[in-house]
Amino acid sequence: MKKYLLLLTLHAFYFTSFAQKGPPIGTNGVRSDSRLSDLFENIKNRVEDQKTSVDQIKGSPYFDESFKLAEVEYFGKILKDQIYLRYNAYSDEMEMVSNPQLKNSETILIKNNKVACIIGENAYRYLGYVDENETPAVGYVLELFKGEKLSFYERNEKVYMGATQARTSLERSFPARFVDKKKFYFSIENGSLKEVKLNKKKVSNSLKAYDEDVKNYISASKTKLKSKEDVLQLLNFIEKN
Repeated sequence: MKKYLLLLTLHAFYFTSFAQKGPPIGTNGVRSDSRLSDLFENIKNRVEDQKTSVDQIKGSPYFDESFKLAEVEYFGKILKDQIYLRYNAYSDEMEMVSNPQLKNSETILIKNNKVACIIGENAYRYLGYVDENETPAVGYVLELFKGEKLSFYERNEKVYMGATQARTSLERSFPARFVDKKKFYFSIENGSLKEVKLNKKKVSNSLKAYDEDVKNYISASKTKLKSKEDVLQLLNFIEKN
């Protein structure tokens, strides 16, 4: 684990320097642009084979186990290479392959807020967020809405739950399993991402800066703001006013 974390740190340092200073100087003393294939290598981290098997764990660390053709934005540039990704919601990693028929990957997309990707219709960004009653964290979130005033994100996780044995005949045993977990976040005026529970009271409290718009919309639509679709309609309303 320490080796893996060190690898991530070194990659992050290198790519920050690369983005700020430009391509390295070659042996002829001339600064030249790298080929796209080189750039493709630059956004990848090599990881060791995972020794822990998930065969005995009920469920999957993925919401979708197939690799999908993805569009990758690297420090403001859209890469033209064919890149196939899938999101590992347990390890919070974007696994990468060049052949979508492969079942496993030893390569992940570098974790950086300047590196984003679109898999199908899902736009993923690596951002900091704050959960209720928890310390700030960083991870992949789905960008559901991006406006000039407000942004709305969703985070989907797979949480590992260890096996439990029944102690009496009245209790049940449970196998080791992955449990789905979903959270939502608002960003106001491009500020930090803060968790919001989807109900009328919590959404209204989170959008105090737009209190009048929120009240007008709720009054007209009779919505209870219990789904992300309801919230998306509210945000569109606020953006237009």
